[in-house]
Amino acid sequence: MSADKASVLKRLRESEAIYVLMSDCTRMPFVVCDPETFDDQVLIFFSEEDAMKGGQEFLKEGNPLKIFNIEEKYKLPFYSSLFPAGVNGMWVGKDTAEEIKLQLTDLVRRPEPEPGDELVENPSLQITAMYFMQKARKQKEMKITEDMKDIQEELMAHYQEAKFITAITEDKKMPVLNKNDGQVLLPVFTDIQEFLKFQNNNSDSKYSMGLLDAVKVPEAMGPGMTGVVVNPFGVDLQLNISRPQEQ
Repeated sequence: MSADKASVLKRLRESEAIYVLMSDCTRMPFVVCDPETFDDQVLIFFSEEDAMKGGQEFLKEGNPLKIFNIEEKYKLPFYSSLFPAGVNGMWVGKDTAEEIKLQLTDLVRRPEPEPGDELVENPSLQITAMYFMQKARKQKEMKITEDMKDIQEELMAHYQEAKFITAITEDKKMPVLNKNDGQVLLPVFTDIQEFLKFQNNNSDSKYSMGLLDAVKVPEAMGPGMTGVVVNPFGVDLQLNISRPQEQ
């Protein structure tokens, strides 16, 4: 990894397009954890050919991947979207002459929110869910394997600490999602980007945003609900949550 940091950062800012490995398991950027620094990284390339080459290692491990071409006008929104996803690193040009690992903050910085304007985000939950679902869904039969138990425990710890955005209908109700397996789930969102995905995929309805602490989720669930789905148009993390027993 002998690429010049300044020149690579310049290309990341000024190139007409970048190519990103995306996970079919999460509909999010494919993430890897650096074994030395423990940075949570996405993989970025400057050509589709390089992306195909750089992704071969992960494809051989059974990870279903796609290559997304992100045009110049969408690059800054893409880079900014990595913050709420819990990503802090970029692995640029893997297996090319320009290979280098960079911090996300080397490229783009977020303004500090004014007091009282703090964003609702759950980056620790989001990144852990991405790792968990990458492992779970690449299997032929989705199940919790022994090597997933630690990350499952970490995932549930982050879930319990979360504050979610909820969708509120015009008649002040929360929508439900009916799954093919019969589950009836309450959709909740880790950040505004995930809420907007839901709104855009349900454009015939207009939703406002509510807030809900994870510990209050069981009380918010309506009759017949069997659990929650975190970011249904992203990681689609489905959790069985029980409603409180009626006295």
